[in-house]
Amino acid sequence: MSKSTSHALDPSGMSLSPCTDQDLVGVFRWFNSEKAVFYWGGPDISYPLQIKRFKTQSKYHKSQSYVLKQGRTLLAFGQIYNRLDHCHLGRLVVSPKFRGQGVGVHLIEALLQAGQDDLNLDKGSLFVLSDNTSAMKLYEKVGFEQREYPVEIPLENCLYMTRSEKP
Repeated sequence: MSKSTSHALDPSGMSLSPCTDQDLVGVFRWFNSEKAVFYWGGPDISYPLQIKRFKTQSKYHKSQSYVLKQGRTLLAFGQIYNRLDHCHLGRLVVSPKFRGQGVGVHLIEALLQAGQDDLNLDKGSLFVLSDNTSAMKLYEKVGFEQREYPVEIPLENCLYMTRSEKP
């Protein structure tokens, strides 16, 4: 069980590690509706979440999936892969218990560092639904800006954002 969330988390105790199936089970517990899964995973991910189906629908094998933990406490999840020579961040989510405590910033920075180390990509990109205001604020806070995507995005209300360097 996690300690009280009224105190800010210490970023020095957070670590990014490859996601395991056990971690996925924990992440899946954060979602209790089809709408929440859609906002996180996009239109191809079915609710309720199941590991085998999620891995197929999300093309899990084509990305690197990570979790951010503090000790054994699961804080956040995200994926990276190369999209248009950017370290593309996908399916970012912070545990509801730890939102608003800087975990999202730490997750994004750690994923971008992993992209630089593992994919040799120093620019970041992501998609976000324009009415996901809390996510938009986070992405803008860490230096992402809305850009034109080179082809039509087949999902209504979806924006493409990139970051060239740290803010």
